[in-house]
Amino acid sequence: MTQPIIEIKNIHKKYDDRLVLDIPHLSFESGLIYALVGPNGSGKTTLLKLINLLESPTDGEILFHGQKADINSTNALELKRKMTLVMQNAVLFRTSVYKNIAYGLKLRPFNKASIHSAVTSALDMVGLVGFEQRKARKLSAGEAQRTALARAIVLKPEILILDEPTANVDRRNGQTIENLLKKINAEHGTTIIFTTHDLSQAYRMTKNVISLLDGKVISGGSENIIYGIFRQENGQKFINIASNINIKVNDFNQDSVGIYISPNNIRVSFNPDYNDNQNCLKGHVTSATMLDGNVRLIIDTGIEFVSLISKEAFQEIASDAFAKDIHIVFDISDVHVF
Repeated sequence: MTQPIIEIKNIHKKYDDRLVLDIPHLSFESGLIYALVGPNGSGKTTLLKLINLLESPTDGEILFHGQKADINSTNALELKRKMTLVMQNAVLFRTSVYKNIAYGLKLRPFNKASIHSAVTSALDMVGLVGFEQRKARKLSAGEAQRTALARAIVLKPEILILDEPTANVDRRNGQTIENLLKKINAEHGTTIIFTTHDLSQAYRMTKNVISLLDGKVISGGSENIIYGIFRQENGQKFINIASNINIKVNDFNQDSVGIYISPNNIRVSFNPDYNDNQNCLKGHVTSATMLDGNVRLIIDTGIEFVSLISKEAFQEIASDAFAKDIHIVFDISDVHVF
């Protein structure tokens, strides 16, 4: 088995007394694209900073090619030079596009001719040939983000790390950046790790989608993350997520803001058999697609839920799946409060 380029073991990260990351194990293989998804506050950006050696974990360790990577180790600078981080809001220097992209190379032992060749190649890669003498601070949001990408890839990093790379650009530039990242990965074999709130973007880019919730890696993707108001009536605890939709939960506290239910734990049935320890909601199927040998259903109950069922289970309901109302059923114990 190939050794991962990055391996995370028993990581905890705290700010004061607040635990923001708790990851027993996570690994990234060389040459692949990874998407980190999850709501605000789930720990995505913190994880990127740990990987990029901008911060240290409170406990645990990060391995780079099997060697411990630590912000205080003697090889920290060498490791940092193999990774490049592009933040959500591209910070460019008050100078030309060319000088912005060339900056990192000038800190390394490259001669003028080599720098010019590398910058020209990077500009061509991101579609900004002819922008060399443009003032970086006068670029559009999309052009600025592509300049930041060029400044990163000109260093030929082994790992390109991006925090919400398309969050501040329009749809057209967002598609351009997505295509650029795929091209960088395909042509240079660069390992790419990026964060996004857009689950559809994550799956457009890669099958390697890592979901974070409340600082933990969760299975089943970031579907079925739902916010609402927690209440208790007649001894029953629940979250109200719409005017007529209540979901029973085992417990909550004053800081609770939402719930997560794995798509693998949501069953579907025309004639459900359920008990007081389960939730049951009526809706209708709006989408059915294949995903890794299973069937991904979207069910509209007033809000959308995603269920992941086997092909055999789908075949049992397929003839009426879009024609009749259907129920989703899931255990109270499978409702995770955060």
